[in-house]
Amino acid sequence: MKLLNTARAEDFQSGGLTEARKFGFEMNAIAFHAVIDGIYSDKVQAPVRELATNAYDAHIAVGKRDVPFLLMAPSTFSPYFMVRDFGPGMDHEEVMQRATTLFGSNKRDSNEQVGMLGLGMKSPFAYTKQYVITCFDGETKREYVCFLDAGGAPTVSLAAEEESSEPRGLMIKFPVQQGDIARFKIAIERVMIGFDPMPNVLNDQWAPSSPTVLMSGTNYRIVNSAHIKSPHIRQGCVLYPLDITQLVQVDDYDEVKIPIIIDVPIGTASVSTSREQLGYDEPTKDNLRLIWQQVRQDIRKELQATLDEPDNYLDACIKYRELSTRLGKAMIKSPQWRGQRTMRTSFSYLGAGRAAVLKSWDDIQFSPPRQPTGRARYYQTAPSLTPEELKPLTVVWEAEDCRFAKDRMRMFRSENRNTNILWVKADSKEKIGEHYGVETIVDLRDFERLKLARTSTPRVALTKQDIRTFDRYRSIIVEPEKAVYVYSEANNYEVLGQVLEFAQVQDRYIKRLRNMDLLDDRQVIVLMKNQRNLPKDRPGWVHLDELLRDTVAGFNAKAYAIKTDVSQFRQERMVNTLRNKLDLLPKRLRDLLTKAANLPSNTYQECLMAQLWAEVTGKTLPEVKTDFSQRFAKLTSGYPLLNVLANNDEHLTHYLKLIAR
Repeated sequence: MKLLNTARAEDFQSGGLTEARKFGFEMNAIAFHAVIDGIYSDKVQAPVRELATNAYDAHIAVGKRDVPFLLMAPSTFSPYFMVRDFGPGMDHEEVMQRATTLFGSNKRDSNEQVGMLGLGMKSPFAYTKQYVITCFDGETKREYVCFLDAGGAPTVSLAAEEESSEPRGLMIKFPVQQGDIARFKIAIERVMIGFDPMPNVLNDQWAPSSPTVLMSGTNYRIVNSAHIKSPHIRQGCVLYPLDITQLVQVDDYDEVKIPIIIDVPIGTASVSTSREQLGYDEPTKDNLRLIWQQVRQDIRKELQATLDEPDNYLDACIKYRELSTRLGKAMIKSPQWRGQRTMRTSFSYLGAGRAAVLKSWDDIQFSPPRQPTGRARYYQTAPSLTPEELKPLTVVWEAEDCRFAKDRMRMFRSENRNTNILWVKADSKEKIGEHYGVETIVDLRDFERLKLARTSTPRVALTKQDIRTFDRYRSIIVEPEKAVYVYSEANNYEVLGQVLEFAQVQDRYIKRLRNMDLLDDRQVIVLMKNQRNLPKDRPGWVHLDELLRDTVAGFNAKAYAIKTDVSQFRQERMVNTLRNKLDLLPKRLRDLLTKAANLPSNTYQECLMAQLWAEVTGKTLPEVKTDFSQRFAKLTSGYPLLNVLANNDEHLTHYLKLIAR
């Protein structure tokens, strides 16, 4: 990469001086460590980035831009990091010269390649004290060892040379400490975001995850990645964080958190010596300022065009909410639909007046959602409707002078039975249309209220013999021969000495009895206070309390708890893994798992019975622990690698075969 011209007009001219001498740089151990240790703040990411960049440049040099190089990620069984390219390679003199010379580079005359500093080949010294360079030329293979001598000075030595038909190129490899393997994987994952094509990663157990592209343009992409949380530029294959406060005045600080990667031509921006940051000199800032402003303009245009596509306002708001959720801080603020109305992601119930949703099956009752009051206003979000929730609703307006609103709403509902309604009490229809963005609003005053016809027929009173069903309406039915009855307690019901609401009785007892097929064809009925003597002459009727007690009388809670504990043991990850390899296990471990597998599990009916038993008796299920888990832990403690290899079927099988020997 060419250096940017940062010379100033007032640079000093040396004409007329009698003697001048250029500054020098003494190469010794202290200078070497000051450079290598001093410039790289991340000692793990530095060699990953620098060696991968060198491989990228090597492929460009021989016209293999679209050919991926090889990268070996360290693992527990192979703790090495390696980069292998298929570029021009290096002869003996080049290795001896470049591996020992800081700031020596032959890439400064072109913007085709990323490198220019002459530090990349030495970057492994930021992490390790020794690494190996292997050179291939298609006929021979030469291995060089780079190491720090007793005085700490870097040294390179030819260690071996032999015949080899491997393709021309270069390989650099060094060991990784076990505790740093995870850090290397994170570094590889981050660095590889900038590479296209991605290198071939040699690790059967792990592969770097690629970022999800949320939006893309000609020279940018907005991504979802754990490694990209702010603007970055990609120059060549290297990502650099972009501090936009150095470029423009930032009014909305959400801009500095946009996870965007902008591609710029090599040579657009100068970089720090470590290649970890950009160098914000004036030419760099001028270049990046124009690029950033153009990208932001392109994003706004594309997003606005997408939001203007829908044919109506609510569809546009749905699109806006979807994009806001997906793009987060990259979304434009307060956009307008076709320049007419500001789009929103939610609609308050109080924006145009007071509003309530009335579902088609609800009773006709104006019940607006409860708004937070007092201190809750400061930490609770006020109830609102999303555009998706608002769109299928029919907006019905109740004006201040609308009389008999419930009766009119009942009339409207009778003509629109399956319609869900947004019932709004407001001063004017225009205010509703402005707030909710709807064009069609039903005026309740346009509907005549439903009037009951007058009749002289006397109302038939309920008698003591009228039997009612157990439902929300207590409908009158023909007296059944077989029935399960509950006693009415005002509007509620008495069961097992407790007064419960309809839903509680239904959920706790009736549904469970039906699922257990214990009600058969018996009707569940309700007896009022003046009907409590009716069951005496009806042998087919049974009280719900009596049925419940008889049902749970034979339940064995201890046996249920034992089955539950065994089932939990069988569901453990290691137990499940080893159950598939019983033939390879030692005898005692195999016998234990076989015994556990042969024990019965709790059926669905038994689970329902346990729930019913707890409700009826008021007791909790006993805590019974079998010895399966304890015995399993004791038997597997002698094989410590079982847990390590559990995720690799091939390695686990091989390990079990070794144990069997």
